[in-house]
Amino acid sequence: MTQGYEQRIKELVDNIPGALGASLTGTDGIGITFYQSGLDLDPTLADAEFATMLSASRRAAESLSLGSISEQTIATEKLTVLIKLVGTDFYLSVIMQQGAGNLGMARLLLRRASEEFKNILY
Repeated sequence: MTQGYEQRIKELVDNIPGALGASLTGTDGIGITFYQSGLDLDPTLADAEFATMLSASRRAAESLSLGSISEQTIATEKLTVLIKLVGTDFYLSVIMQQGAGNLGMARLLLRRASEEFKNILY
């Protein structure tokens, strides 16, 4: 079944202008599948680090009574990372070249993919 996951992740990257990679990961930081195109990043390390950041954001939102986190954006000098929760146990991440593509379109496609994976995983 992970082959279907891999294909869907590849399609996500291919359909988002400026996307360099994407990953489906457990909130524990263990990756399920990933796809990279023109990105030299260790997916195992990236999955673990993004899970740590997501966990910290979830705790902060909870302690401030802000409600639950549904997505997170990390913008650096080189890359933008969009993270969308898939249920409570998984997340999708898309890594984009900074300043490339349309973040609104990327978020829309990420949300759609998240719903697809949620229907499969739960």
